[in-house]
Amino acid sequence: MIDGEWYLFIANPDYEQCDDAIGEACGGVTIAHLNLDGSAARNLPGVPASGLGHTIIKVGEYEVSWETTRGGWIYIHDMTVQLWPGEDPNDPRYGHTFIYGSYWEAGLRIGDVTDVPHPVNSPEEYTLHATLCQTGQGNPIQCRWRAEEVGLWMDFLDLDDDGQPDSGTTGNENGGRVSYIHYAEPFPNMVDLSHVGYSDEPVHLVTAAVEVLSTNVGTGIIYLIDTTDYTMEDGQFKFKPKLIRDWEIPYAEDHCYGEDCEAFPVADEWLLFSPHNLDSAYFETDETTDQSRGGGWDGRLYISHYHAGLWVIDVETLVDPTNPDDRTATNFEATVGWYLPHGEDGTEIQSSFYSFSWSPFLWAVEHHNGLTYASCISTGLYIVQLEADLPYLGTVV
Repeated sequence: MIDGEWYLFIANPDYEQCDDAIGEACGGVTIAHLNLDGSAARNLPGVPASGLGHTIIKVGEYEVSWETTRGGWIYIHDMTVQLWPGEDPNDPRYGHTFIYGSYWEAGLRIGDVTDVPHPVNSPEEYTLHATLCQTGQGNPIQCRWRAEEVGLWMDFLDLDDDGQPDSGTTGNENGGRVSYIHYAEPFPNMVDLSHVGYSDEPVHLVTAAVEVLSTNVGTGIIYLIDTTDYTMEDGQFKFKPKLIRDWEIPYAEDHCYGEDCEAFPVADEWLLFSPHNLDSAYFETDETTDQSRGGGWDGRLYISHYHAGLWVIDVETLVDPTNPDDRTATNFEATVGWYLPHGEDGTEIQSSFYSFSWSPFLWAVEHHNGLTYASCISTGLYIVQLEADLPYLGTVV
């Protein structure tokens, strides 16, 4: 919701049906307004379908700034939209709404949608763009509003130590182990990390997870990124993200999977250890409920890892591990819990599309009010509870 009006953001990764010569957001985001009962748009003359039932009206698009990419495999897969949670009115991002998009080898991208055509804030602009988008059936020649890109991060790990981030265009792609950014999500709150010596100011965090179908080593990286800092350029702010730490399943360097795995080269997608989606949760704590480093809050990431199950990570430990130079030790220390649902031993799970053997295929995970919901595309929904989450059962988290 932006200033009392609902908007819909739709990822469009289709290149084949996209014509960048006429300004289409190739591999971008379609932005549409939900003209619902009670919307101010229903009273604007000339707006398509105003006064009728619920309608969805395209008003613009967002697209990656192609000139800032390195090439490679680039398209948006997922995104999260968030009203800036900071409370400092002197921060130019205060009151702004941002898209945090996962753009594969273009990394994390941040687009500002605050000034989207709006039936209250900009009724004349809204009427113009809603009408042009409708009459042109979404054709970008007429549907011209674009959200501005205000931040990016693609400083992937350099695991081959060649001085460049690993990716398809810079070397050591390894199935996208560190570079196929598939999911991005901002942390729900600004966090105080002064108690772990990171910053005396509130910090804004974004997590970015890859998706990998095959590796010669490793399972797939989760990045914890600090998106607090910004600069001003010609009157426009720009985010300056920086990596805090990465996480991967402990001892991932001892494993591989898929057709690139020399020890077990199987191309069928029945064995995947990659991260897929995640959910981040912020818990207000006291001396009796804090499960981490103190500071009045705990933060956890709940990650779906396909056949590797559900993994839960502690944010404060990831920021300030005991031995930050030892990646395996840090990954292990930051791991709070792990759960792998499974079928009856020796009995294969039935599926119309995949051969999953006996292990469910965890696709997405969401934490809500003390419970964690993990969905499998073949066997249904699993509801689990971490012991540390017991105090929050039934509370709003």
